[in-house]
Amino acid sequence: MLETERLFLRPFEESDADAVFEMRRDEEIMRFIRQPQTKRDESLNWIKMISQRWETERIGFCGVFEKATGDFVGWCGLWQLKETGEIEVGYALAKAFWGNGYATEAARRMLEYGFETLGLEKIVAVASPENRSSQNVMKRLGMEFIGLGRFYENELVQYVIERDEWEKRRSETVAEG
Repeated sequence: MLETERLFLRPFEESDADAVFEMRRDEEIMRFIRQPQTKRDESLNWIKMISQRWETERIGFCGVFEKATGDFVGWCGLWQLKETGEIEVGYALAKAFWGNGYATEAARRMLEYGFETLGLEKIVAVASPENRSSQNVMKRLGMEFIGLGRFYENELVQYVIERDEWEKRRSETVAEG
């Protein structure tokens, strides 16, 4: 579906359930997201739930795969915050891929998809105040901190980037490159 220099992102398939479960049962990966899962079926149900939105709203999470190896890296996508109706970008990576810039690369591609294909005017991101790694990704994406809010039944930081800022940053990157 979507590509970057090092990654491809595609809607999940049921055959991805084992890889997703491996991540979603890992306490360290999930510590800022939700309680770790204990059953493979929970991951399969999550895949089904997030995949349904692709057909109707053209949003959801994608499996992220390394082009060079085909290895499952994690997930990234766009989702609607139930509290505000805003579209958020979200991501999570398997520990083996932390520190390689993959979250930023995948999320940047999702921003491009959201602004260019879906015509969104802004995209937000939320994270636990303690999740500095996720906040660093948001900053690298050009997102601005706008405050704390209550999302997913937790007090989370919220960042935002609007279309005009994204286009400005994108044109600056092209001019530099």
